[in-house]
Amino acid sequence: MTPLELFFDLVYVFTVSQLARHLLDHVDARGMAETLVLTLAVMYAWFMTVWTSNWLDADRQPVRLLLLGLMFASLVMSTSISEAFGDRAWLFVAGYLTIQIGRTVFAVYAFRGHRLHGHFANALVWEVGVAPVWIAGAVVGGDAQLALWALATLVTYGGVIAGHPLPGHRSPFSSDSQIYAEHLLERFRLFFLIALGETVLTLGNAFAGQPLQADRLLVLAVAFTGTVALWWCYFHRAEEVGVSAVQDTADPARIVAFGNYTLIAMVVGIVAIAVGDELAIADPGGAVGLSEAVLVFGGPAIFLLAQTVFMRRATGEPPQSRIVACLALLALSLLTAPLSLLAAVTAASAVLVAVAAADSRTEPLFPS
Repeated sequence: MTPLELFFDLVYVFTVSQLARHLLDHVDARGMAETLVLTLAVMYAWFMTVWTSNWLDADRQPVRLLLLGLMFASLVMSTSISEAFGDRAWLFVAGYLTIQIGRTVFAVYAFRGHRLHGHFANALVWEVGVAPVWIAGAVVGGDAQLALWALATLVTYGGVIAGHPLPGHRSPFSSDSQIYAEHLLERFRLFFLIALGETVLTLGNAFAGQPLQADRLLVLAVAFTGTVALWWCYFHRAEEVGVSAVQDTADPARIVAFGNYTLIAMVVGIVAIAVGDELAIADPGGAVGLSEAVLVFGGPAIFLLAQTVFMRRATGEPPQSRIVACLALLALSLLTAPLSLLAAVTAASAVLVAVAAADSRTEPLFPS
């Protein structure tokens, strides 16, 4: 990974924080739907930029300028997230479409004569074709905006999953080499750490901004333990499965592509977990309403389900510990409903710790 690629990804530290902030300010069904659409949009912009740059030489001056320009557009897009369904809808759309169309135009030019040129040419038609839906959403506002942006997101993901086909011009989607696959896995690892790091920052800021109380300190300790368990579940099990699958398959690009969607789902779960933890720190004794239960228990469930689907795809066998954990989260969401947010966060974190413990293996303390 080049320093510029690392520099580019750091913008998304702010992006994840803004997604969490938007959800915290709108803890209801509408706010969750808005945050989901925004998360899917920004994650798509990130991944398609990563995938495109994966084929380019990041040390070349034009590529550097492209990534720096896209980095600024990403920053503009991210600063608009908190008011994307309000006064900054236009700014969000401008940043998002600049990333999508600008990157693809550059790729169409850069890949002239390359076997992927047709793919990027098709992708450009899809990106330009869906742009009016994003613009229309910014114009109309309200419920229509959410509906239009949700439609645009579905079309966008449908296009990339299908390989951006056009009548008579099916995209020549081709497999990456193993070197490219390993590079993309490294980018996924970094983005996961970025999302998880934002959770730690959210915990710290939330605790620092509240009066010191024993129950708040307990929430902080429990939530941090849950965050450590998330890290453990990824790096001590899921990532190992992904790396092994890439090394053992003749078509690693398919595993990596599936891993990308897994990463997106895990980020959705992490954002929900961060907001649930922040709510608990603000009011440890608060009631566990439906919205709070969705965040506290639904976030970990989304995270674990995403890993379950990926590991099933990579190995052919679903991880039993994660399936049992999701069932446990469902049961605990009902059992803790009469209790407090502190009890709910403690229960959810305990499930994550149990999964991490199941993933653990006996390892020597020093290399042999």
